[in-house]
Amino acid sequence: MVVSIAPHLRESYRLWRRFSLPIAGGTRDAYSVPNYVANQLLSAYTIMVTSMVMNLWCIFFAIGFYMMLKRRDKPHIVSTSLWNKRASLTDSFLELIQPSATGHAHKDHWRQWWIYPVIFVVVICWIAQNVLSIIVPPYILIGNGAPVNPNAILALSDEDTSNVAKAKVFSLDVPAALRAVGSAQVASKDVLNKATVSQSLLNKLPNGESMLQIDYSYTVTGADLGLQNYPTLLLSVTGACTTEYNWLISSEKDETFGYITDTYAKFGNKSNPVSVNIIDGPAPIAYFYPGPAAPGGPPGNRTWAAIISSVDRQSFTAGTDPIYATTNLADTAAGTGSVVKPKRPALSCWQRDEWIYEGQSTIITDLDSAHIPGLDLSIGMQNILARYLGGQKVVDIGRQLGLSNLLSSTTSLGTIFDAGASSAFSDLHRLILAAYIATTNTLTDLTLYPPNAADGAVAIGNLALDDNGNPQPGVGDFVIWSTDISTLSIKSLIIIPVLSLVFWLLALGLLTWSPLKSVNALDATVLHRTLEEKYPEARPHAGKRGSSWIGTFLHL
Repeated sequence: MVVSIAPHLRESYRLWRRFSLPIAGGTRDAYSVPNYVANQLLSAYTIMVTSMVMNLWCIFFAIGFYMMLKRRDKPHIVSTSLWNKRASLTDSFLELIQPSATGHAHKDHWRQWWIYPVIFVVVICWIAQNVLSIIVPPYILIGNGAPVNPNAILALSDEDTSNVAKAKVFSLDVPAALRAVGSAQVASKDVLNKATVSQSLLNKLPNGESMLQIDYSYTVTGADLGLQNYPTLLLSVTGACTTEYNWLISSEKDETFGYITDTYAKFGNKSNPVSVNIIDGPAPIAYFYPGPAAPGGPPGNRTWAAIISSVDRQSFTAGTDPIYATTNLADTAAGTGSVVKPKRPALSCWQRDEWIYEGQSTIITDLDSAHIPGLDLSIGMQNILARYLGGQKVVDIGRQLGLSNLLSSTTSLGTIFDAGASSAFSDLHRLILAAYIATTNTLTDLTLYPPNAADGAVAIGNLALDDNGNPQPGVGDFVIWSTDISTLSIKSLIIIPVLSLVFWLLALGLLTWSPLKSVNALDATVLHRTLEEKYPEARPHAGKRGSSWIGTFLHL
């Protein structure tokens, strides 16, 4: 399921639809409705559960009284009262502890041995009725997802490599990255545990510099993506970064302005150098570059690099991390005591994206039945996944965040930041967590573009549409989540009413056509009619004040 939920337009999803809700390990048969309908159904299903317990209680009572009558025991007046109050366990309980009998019958009430087990049974049934009425109805609610409206999907093509097209695509991709990194900043413990990032010391160089390695990994399932038909599809991402000192070509100081420029050969290739200095921005910033496939590595294993521009940034505290190592700064108007040293290492990284289904693995471009039997993702969905998850997501996130791609830059005041609290590990941990969140949100993010975004993207192309402007087959086979949606379990929607009807019919049948129907003689209406037929001279209030004519009849 998605990590962060942005507001969805009503047109982006479909209500009153039956669909497959992806969950961990499988799917559930579901139905999508508005929240107010779900609230009304909860009330209705609470009544059904209460009815089930009451009908079951009625059957138990009927069996008990039938056995009493079968032994030709004279029914106690409380028995008659309990039978006539069987529709309310509360009234039954009150009748047992405060019987309506008077006189001698009232005095003998607590001497009846069966009173106490009956009270116990009534209390248990009352507890069961209330607990079940609270616990069972919510089982019809299994989430807040609904099938997507395919017409609301905007998956921008990246085939046009012109600067104008790339600028339009980039501007529409940035909001998703901002949402992801924002969620990473306030992530719960459960989300933090989804991405594993660790650091180890590889070597200590002769000049005192540290060579570090930062390993990371995370997994995203088809259920996380919202895929209705393939919830067990798994994307396994593993990678590592090391502090690379050998890429540095030169470190020169500008004699006019006094700033230092460090020049690097990314991936060790000096023909395409990258230079960084304080002109890049007031705060530290990283530049991300995708690289070639890792030599000798398994399929899906590619390299990438990050070159951090942190040189000459001033700090209130001394930094010891290789990326933010500082030296003393003697004279500064800002009162800072440290500045980042030149010749900081780059980050040389690799990452493997492995797609796994039913124990078989492949790469992003081979998500079809020809490479993995049983995996029949539509062509449209394959194209969308390849477009947004075909490269290293951490590189995409780093580029899209721009000046705020490093955690150190988010707390910077102009050219002053806290080098002592900054590190390559904390920067990467934030980016990797944001990459995990952005990956999980990939499909649902395609429905969050502003309404006029498609107008400016017509020339770019929408991967979700065919040449005629209609949704591609299968592109809508995923679920989006919204707090305005309630997802109902089809199984629970059916089982609870069926059980309620079954118990009602069972009680009706037993008391109408089985030997248990003899207990109907205890009904107040039956007693009244029998009294009038057998003793026509009797009057309901003919006895002493406060006496019960039904009680008189029972003791005749």
